[in-house]
Amino acid sequence: MDAWVGRSLRLTTVCLTASGLLILPAVAGIGPSLPLAAVLVAVSAGCVAVRERLAALPTVVGYQLGAYAQDLWLAGGLAALVAIVGPAATPEELGALGGVLGLVGMVNYFLRPVYLTVLSLVLRRSTRG
Repeated sequence: MDAWVGRSLRLTTVCLTASGLLILPAVAGIGPSLPLAAVLVAVSAGCVAVRERLAALPTVVGYQLGAYAQDLWLAGGLAALVAIVGPAATPEELGALGGVLGLVGMVNYFLRPVYLTVLSLVLRRSTRG
């Protein structure tokens, strides 16, 4: 069960970080393009390169920052994928796509107790009989 809690929080972290990586260039007036995707892939590669250092981050307010930060490379890859899929979009549309990713992350965060409760009931029922 604890593994599912960690995975769901990692998904939220990745979606919110990818959202930020898409909204920042959109605010600067940069639309989706191959050069932007290349920069996002470079950010992802940089996160992979420092993954071990990110894993050593401390626990703050009960959250193991290192456990979630080592998956940040996925955010760069997800943002690059969005930039590649929508190259004809405007900067405003790129910001909107970033907002959608952020919304997915927050919906996951707020619905997490619901689907973890359902998972707990299913697991409890399956072990009984």
